[in-house]
Amino acid sequence: MLIDIINRILFVLFFMSCLTTIRHAYYFIQAFFTSTEEQPVKYRVSKTSLIFLGVSIAYIISVIFTGIKLN
Repeated sequence: MLIDIINRILFVLFFMSCLTTIRHAYYFIQAFFTSTEEQPVKYRVSKTSLIFLGVSIAYIISVIFTGIKLN
């Protein structure tokens, strides 16, 4: 019972991590393609957003190697 709840929470965290990573990838690609040589557009990320992105990527990599479910 408790393990099922924890597994669902871990799955939701994985889904949110994927959404965060996709969002930052989209904004990075958008800034890259709208940038020109005359007017470069920088992709700026706040410190807390950068920390959250790092944790999200680390969690996604961890899920790839170990999986989501607890045994």
